Amino acid sequence: MKLTEFYLGEAGLTLVPIEHLSDTGMSKELAELLSQRRAWGAERIEFFDRAFALYWQRSSDLSRRTPTWPAPRRRNIALLAEPLSIRPHAQLLNTSTWTLYESDFDPELSHPEFAAYLLAHGDRMALTGEVSGAGVQSAAWWFERSDDECAAFSDAAARSLRPDAAAFKALAAAIPWLRQLRHETLRPLAQPGTHRGIPGTGLLVPRALEHEPPALAARWKEVANAALASYRTRWSATDADAVRSLSHWLVSDAPPLVITEANGGVLWDPERASELGALESQLELADAAALRAIRADLELIARHTRTFLAALVNPEALPAPAADNVAAGYTYLHPERRLLAYNLQEPGMERFQGPPLPYAHEMLGARSWHEWAHVADAAGWVPCSISEQGLAGLKASFAEAIEETIAEAPHAIRAAAAKDLLALAAERAPGETLTELLLKRMPDYRANLVARRFMNTSEAETYVRHNIRTLRPDYPAKQLWRMLIRYLYEFQYLGPALGLTTIPDPHAYFVHSTSFYQDFLASGVLDEKRFAKLSEAVARLCSCYEVDETRFRAV
Repeated sequence: MKLTEFYLGEAGLTLVPIEHLSDTGMSKELAELLSQRRAWGAERIEFFDRAFALYWQRSSDLSRRTPTWPAPRRRNIALLAEPLSIRPHAQLLNTSTWTLYESDFDPELSHPEFAAYLLAHGDRMALTGEVSGAGVQSAAWWFERSDDECAAFSDAAARSLRPDAAAFKALAAAIPWLRQLRHETLRPLAQPGTHRGIPGTGLLVPRALEHEPPALAARWKEVANAALASYRTRWSATDADAVRSLSHWLVSDAPPLVITEANGGVLWDPERASELGALESQLELADAAALRAIRADLELIARHTRTFLAALVNPEALPAPAADNVAAGYTYLHPERRLLAYNLQEPGMERFQGPPLPYAHEMLGARSWHEWAHVADAAGWVPCSISEQGLAGLKASFAEAIEETIAEAPHAIRAAAAKDLLALAAERAPGETLTELLLKRMPDYRANLVARRFMNTSEAETYVRHNIRTLRPDYPAKQLWRMLIRYLYEFQYLGPALGLTTIPDPHAYFVHSTSFYQDFLASGVLDEKRFAKLSEAVARLCSCYEVDETRFRAV
């Protein structure tokens, strides 16, 4: 599969990928592709570039002047042809994608001012994880907009075909009072204490307007709920025949998997294939599109399991899954059955309602291989290929490089992370502790060495793009060094040693899509030379592990 098929292969979706975005818009190569395959004319491409450039310029400016505005980063832009084709406000490929609509970039319906704001608004929602407050929290966007720019936004909001268009119309109506708010650093008060602050935003609300932010947030929540209700109505048709067909397949094929419910209890087990009562009572809650997706998912898990086990010389030598295996993540190894489990009620999946999110099926396939590969690693089938002395030398070299990095980091950054560094150095040198944190991730890398031989191109690309993401939500500033270790490990997902992706410039993809550039390069923690030194040291540690080929038949 060519990457172009990854970008355009999902029905009703155009993916503008990270690697084809710059500060000023899309690459010429992608523009040509969209012209040929999606009939994008010069006007639409120019519209897109103008909107993205506005977003990048304005968010860059705001983030330089206040820490309360998120710095821009390159994310995929998923453009949906139909407004209710997927669940409103869903984020694709983890948090690495804006989910927008083709109409948002239609020159006849929209405006670059509207589309640029949508990108900034999406950043805020990705940061907070919620919908209703983003309109208020992004008020600083309007502080320096001209009347004409605000009018262009409002006119486009009035024409919008988005399922949540009413929320943006409410936002347009709120612009006059949003522009009156103050800000701790952008619009400081001469006399502090006269305004109420909005936590995490730096925004300051005068007493006369205190009722406005909660009212706008309530309106956004109301519109979001209405959009979700419309989506559920759109996908409410049921299909009793599909339930019967799925049940018949489970009984006749007895696929090697278990189906679980919210509490982890088993709804269906192939050893009792004809016992369908508990499962069917759940399946009857699903709509027709969801049933088709569930059937396709189960068939994929069964197919991958059979392929994996058939590739082993001695599948019976696999150990039982770890008792503490996380029971989530598209699919997981059941701790008692040594089979992949599919949770019908996994949080965030909404498997009973509508079609799956784009790329979810591919991620399920990748996870299926990855989970089985973990069991192969637990069996000792991905051993270290160098001597203990050689491994110790590589560990010491990495620890030394990390300690040099810490010692030469800017004073303010060292001070902010000092307390956590003391905790890391409680029993040994911080470089040694951080090296051990890195090595704790090696089982995952070893599993990838096994899984990569089974993944198809679409699964591998999805897996990489799902895992390369910003780590800011996971690590506070005081845990900067832990974050660095995690980033250095995950950078290996893009490398040729795993061969999971054909992204042409892995370095640019990584530093510009994850906030790594802002947190480590622009901040002065690392320069490019030191980043290369550290990432190469991690690559050498990873290269110590090789799959024992005697355990596998030819795939």
